[in-house]
Amino acid sequence: MTIRRLLRDMALYAMAFLPFGHANAAEYTLRFATINLAGTVPYEQVLVPFARAVEQDSGQRIEVALQPMGGYGKPAALFDMAERGDIEIAATVQGYNAGRFPRSSVMELPLMFGSAASGTQAMWQMFQDGTIAADYAAVKVLGLYVLPPYGIFTNGKPITQLRDLRGLRVRTPSPTVGLAMARLGAIPVGIPTDMIGEMLENQSINAITYGWDSVITGKGHGDKKLIDQVNVLVDANFAAPALMVVMNKAKWESMPPDLQAIIDKHAVNLTMGNAKARDEADAAARARLRADTRYTYRALTIAERAEMASVIDPAIEDWKASMAKQGIDGDALYNKARALAHQYATAAR
Repeated sequence: MTIRRLLRDMALYAMAFLPFGHANAAEYTLRFATINLAGTVPYEQVLVPFARAVEQDSGQRIEVALQPMGGYGKPAALFDMAERGDIEIAATVQGYNAGRFPRSSVMELPLMFGSAASGTQAMWQMFQDGTIAADYAAVKVLGLYVLPPYGIFTNGKPITQLRDLRGLRVRTPSPTVGLAMARLGAIPVGIPTDMIGEMLENQSINAITYGWDSVITGKGHGDKKLIDQVNVLVDANFAAPALMVVMNKAKWESMPPDLQAIIDKHAVNLTMGNAKARDEADAAARARLRADTRYTYRALTIAERAEMASVIDPAIEDWKASMAKQGIDGDALYNKARALAHQYATAAR
């Protein structure tokens, strides 16, 4: 037997034992970018299972090339990248794209909902019935959800009353949340997640509105986690951003109906699956941090929450006025979102 024939036979023998899915290239490769870090709840419990399920159910005809934060681009750029077709799918925050999602911003108004589940159900219903659908005309929506209402975390200043928020430079996830923080006397600073640690470190900001689980798992400056850069934890149950998982429209329309059906089937969990996972993770993180003596934990009283609602009410009226300038009935939108969130919260009790 010649050396050439021996090498050929060895190669054929090895190929016989390769999984079928690796012997043939996928018909469609979907580059999937996200703002989530590997190892976090949304990445491991929602996005990875979605990607693997689509691949398996399609018989490897689809490859979902999922990458954690930074794998394809900066968080603030992901929606534009998906819209252009630089990537196929993006999981990102509407608030990173000022003015692009005016109707959806209703979900970011303070004190709108008490849990990610009730807020997400309200938002998804308004998408399905067309109330906010115009915001997403340029893309294929795979999922929409909101996060549990944020806490406020500072890196030193104690918060003994609401007026102590005055003058704090606070990172906010969207312009809508920022307007409400400004009514409380804070100075809102809109920055994406990948810049928070650095700006806390150089004191460009001295507080953040953020999720309880995210502050534990989120990357801080250098080797730190964000929780290593704050020490005062205010359980404000304030507001939270809306998030989306969207796909490039042209790529979606180029796929055959059977593969579209597979993506739609598994995309269902990108909405309520994300909400449920985030509610559970935030509840566990809040309990853990509340018991940790390294941190000063403070929950707002009923009276303080009533005061907060009164103080920020003008911000809601400002939002309604901004909607009117865009030809949107902000009053009707606000009332509908509030009613739906209350309805779903009541049904869950």
